[in-house]
Amino acid sequence: MKANPEKRTCDRHRLKADVMFSYFNKEPSYFAQTQNLGSGGMCFCTSFLLKPGSTVCIRLKKIHADASGAGCCEGLRSITLGQVQWCHEVSGFEAAKYSVGIKYLEPTY
Repeated sequence: MKANPEKRTCDRHRLKADVMFSYFNKEPSYFAQTQNLGSGGMCFCTSFLLKPGSTVCIRLKKIHADASGAGCCEGLRSITLGQVQWCHEVSGFEAAKYSVGIKYLEPTY
């Protein structure tokens, strides 16, 4: 049995991009760098601890020119709302770093 069974319903693609995020309707904004993304969500790395269940606003700032997978931008949004699904500390860095899983919130009409 797998320790962490895959729960994603959409494929993910590696893409390095700089983003800014904030809690929905709150100041300030924080820097993060995407690790992967897909049509249903993304994973980014940041130095800011986020609480699962929180709603965040994410804004794309820059796609890295040398990013692997830069040709596949499925799921890349210039601005979006998402819900924090998980937040794990990443070891091996001087300062605290966190890997954060985001599920995109879809508009309801």
